[in-house]
Order: sequence, then C-alpha cells, then structure tokens
Amino acid sequence: MAKKGIVGIEAAIVLIAFVIVAAALAFVVINMGMYTTQKSKEVMQQGLNEATTALEVDGSVLGYVETGPEVTYIYIPLKVSPGQLAVDFSSDKIDIVINLPTGAYSKINMGNDPTQATAPVDLSTLQPSATTTPVAEIYIVQGDADYVLEPGEKFIVVIGLPTGLTQYQKFTVEIRPLQGAPLIVERTIPPTLTEDEFVNLG
Repeated sequence: MAKKGIVGIEAAIVLIAFVIVAAALAFVVINMGMYTTQKSKEVMQQGLNEATTALEVDGSVLGYVETGPEVTYIYIPLKVSPGQLAVDFSSDKIDIVINLPTGAYSKINMGNDPTQATAPVDLSTLQPSATTTPVAEIYIVQGDADYVLEPGEKFIVVIGLPTGLTQYQKFTVEIRPLQGAPLIVERTIPPTLTEDEFVNLG
C-alpha cells in the first residue's frame, strides 16, 4: 500500500509538472500571438500613413501676372490635413519639385527655410527672385516662427519662375515631406490674364 501511495504521489507530481509546462507554453503562444497582432497593426498603420498626404491646399492657388501677360509667380497656401501630424518645412526636410513646359526642376526650395510674413500679409511683396531656374520660398502667414507647419497654422509656398507661363500652359508642383505621400498640385493657366494682377488658378 505504501508503494502504491508513493507511485500515486509521483504520478501527481509528474502530472502537475506537465500542467505547469503546458500553461507556460500556452502563455508564450498567446503572448506571441498578441505581439504579432500588435506588430501587424503597426505595420498597417505605417503603410497607411505613407500612402496618405499630410498636407492639403488651404484655399485657392493664385498666380501673379506680369508683362506678357504671363504668370511669373505661383502661390500655394497650405495646411495640415485633418488627423495628420505636423510637417517640418526646413529646407533639408522637404523637397519641392515643379514640372513646367520647359522641364522638371527638383529641390527648388534648397536653402530656403520658412520665414515669417509681415502682417497684414501683402502677397505682392512675397516674390522670390528667379534667374535661370524656378525658386520656391515658404512664408509663415499664420502660426509661430518655427519651421514646422502644425494643425491650425498656415504656410504659403511662393514659386518664382524665370520664364512666365502663358494661357493654357500647365504646371505641376509636388511638395514632398519626409513622411507620407507628396501633395501634388496641378493647374492650367486660364485664357484671360490681366497684367499686374492676381489670377485664381483654382
């Protein structure tokens, strides 16, 4: 009887050990499953963020008409898209590209960090000088004086063209932040242009 009792105790100990090991394995499996699920969510969210642009046009794109008549300056007002985070507009953190009938030009904002526009903002004074290639400057018209466009703030990208655009010519501007999809702005110059005035490009 004593031997049977000892065998029973040993069997119980072995059974308990199996239960403990099984419970530990189950915990590991469940924990790995939760970790994998969390990582999958993070990857999906990252992919969604990369496919979504953090910027949008805040109002109408304008052009300034000079002698010709030709559009020699392009004004693109920007804000952060709803639900998106801030966008750093430091010249080494963002790339502005323009496609014109004469060709494509990259990094036209090189070396031009955002500057505070004097209030009240007079757009006709915001005209970067372009000699042989297009030049883009970024002006802070609503917000603090740092280089970051945050929700509730407004920047204007002003592009100076060395050769003006005439009626029915098209241009495309891409604003490429470090994260997220680029904002693409495509416009066509309207048929009616009046010198020394702004024209609404839509």
